Amino acid sequence: MKGNPLLGWGYVWRGFQLLPQPGLRRFVALPILLNIVLVSLLSYNGISWLDSAIDRGLGYLPSWLEWLYWIAMPLAVITVLLIFAYFFSAILVTLASPLNGLLSEKIEQQRGSAIADEALSSMIVRTFRRELTKLGYMLPRYLLLLLVTLIPGVNLASPVLWFWFGSWIVALQYLDYSFDNHARSFAETRAALASQSLTVLGFGATVALLMTIPLVNWFVMPAAVIGATLLRLEQMPFSATDNASGKDRMVNYAEGNDAITRLTDGKTENSGGG
Repeated sequence: MKGNPLLGWGYVWRGFQLLPQPGLRRFVALPILLNIVLVSLLSYNGISWLDSAIDRGLGYLPSWLEWLYWIAMPLAVITVLLIFAYFFSAILVTLASPLNGLLSEKIEQQRGSAIADEALSSMIVRTFRRELTKLGYMLPRYLLLLLVTLIPGVNLASPVLWFWFGSWIVALQYLDYSFDNHARSFAETRAALASQSLTVLGFGATVALLMTIPLVNWFVMPAAVIGATLLRLEQMPFSATDNASGKDRMVNYAEGNDAITRLTDGKTENSGGG
């Protein structure tokens, strides 16, 4: 495994530092507003349902065991927070994908990367389609983890597997915006992340942890988009094929005019899945 988990943590921190930067505020404001509304609704309804479910469960116990509520409730809340970090964040990211794509694009433009113009309606369709590709990748693997969790003995490894895979998925969701904006396939995203796996896991684990912290989680999504875009630009320069010569060449989109490259590569449409 390559990379440095502390480097991944550092990119999340850099994302938070850039949230108030002039030129980004309008791209950051809408994701934060959407995040506040959805996180608040999901958290309130989730905790209310959990409290009612525990009360119903304890109703079957004799009164002298009611003290178990004070043990069961904190454990259940912790469990729900972890589920929220991995599952609810997938919902939030899917709904906010067009806004996150625009924010990622703006970060790249500020650092000298040109992205080919695209109609807003086309971009919205493309980003939602890409989210469906990611969901198709995630859901079968999450179901497999659920099955592992139910197998006695084997499930002893499930917390580690959940943490590892959940961190990977969170990082994959946010880093993919930059790849998709450059019409790169989902398979290429996964391959690039695998080449810096420790950095990617450090990034994803930090984002997942912050998603469990009330109030802080309102600002995590845009900060993660910014940090992930910087990580891609600085740690994962692209390799592109020059169709004219048929030879591979290295292209750093953070430094060059990739609008021209995308046109000459014939990659101005949706990137598709992998």
